[in-house]
Amino acid sequence: MLGYIYLISATILFSFSFGLIKQQVATLPSDAVSLLRLALATLVFLPFFRKVKVKEHLCALCIGAIQFGLMYILFIRAFRYLQGNEVALLTTTTPMWVALFFSFFNKSIRFQHFACAILSMCGAVLIVWNPMAIACSLSGILLVQGANVCFALGQVFWKQYLGSNNNAVMSSAYLGAFLMALPFALLTTNWSIFSPTPTQWGVLLYLGCIPTALGFWLWNKGVVKVGPSALAVMNDLKIPMSVLLALVLFQETVANPMRFLMGSLLIITAIFLGRRIDKKILGSIPNKEF
Repeated sequence: MLGYIYLISATILFSFSFGLIKQQVATLPSDAVSLLRLALATLVFLPFFRKVKVKEHLCALCIGAIQFGLMYILFIRAFRYLQGNEVALLTTTTPMWVALFFSFFNKSIRFQHFACAILSMCGAVLIVWNPMAIACSLSGILLVQGANVCFALGQVFWKQYLGSNNNAVMSSAYLGAFLMALPFALLTTNWSIFSPTPTQWGVLLYLGCIPTALGFWLWNKGVVKVGPSALAVMNDLKIPMSVLLALVLFQETVANPMRFLMGSLLIITAIFLGRRIDKKILGSIPNKEF
């Protein structure tokens, strides 16, 4: 159960990001935004860096470069081509990528994983689908799917090959992400004219220290404590959570309340089914918590 608490807590933090990125920092160079967010996250965890096994540090460094670094480069660039709701819609495929990579690296296809992922995707799409507001560009679609692949691959690698999430290895993961983003930002950003407003600096500070540093730390703590089916599905929980937060905090309205309720119910159902499937498949393995 603790793993789900970590994942839900991270999801709440992530849910604020879509609107902030599009409304406040989308006008800034995307690679610079990625670099600054990752630089702040690295600084937050730098005090926790300590000597552990070199293999663990190198593994975390490489995974962080993919899961956070390359993912952010692709994800934030997508906002040049897409609206926030379009980005949210396209991120709904992440559970399918997680299920696919788990099957590939375990050399065993578990159709139950894919069934849960499809159920979750249907629920998420039902919530955010708006054909009148969808006019996605191919570039935007490819960028978001590339980001989904990176994030899914990072989760699977972290669970399969690292299997822990202490603060020391997390600091290495953020360092790897920062090093991945650095050359992109140096090559594409004209730093001489880079001048965010005070509000934008505040948003960048928040995005770097809270959703990036704290959020991904919580997420990867959850990754190692839940099973593959539930983990895949939890990637779509941010969709109803974002809508719910907009309702509660910003008094926004839901375009179609019935679709929101039905979609949320499908995602919640997929989470419970995924947990049951994981218990059945992996419950006999010692030291596994579901």
